[in-house]
Amino acid sequence: MWSKINYIHLNPVRAGIVEKAADYIYSSASNYVNNKGIVNVELVEISLRSNLNSNDILKHNNYE
Repeated sequence: MWSKINYIHLNPVRAGIVEKAADYIYSSASNYVNNKGIVNVELVEISLRSNLNSNDILKHNNYE
């Protein structure tokens, strides 16, 4: 799951539009990093640790 989210969020970075995913105004990445964006997104804590491998958890914890 996180690989798909990372793919979507990092497209503007790979395209050279922004340096950080959270800096792209049309991305929900800023909601994950700064809790703000142009659309109000309600983040919900769901325990997915049993379904994720350790690499996915590391990416989630270090996401920027």
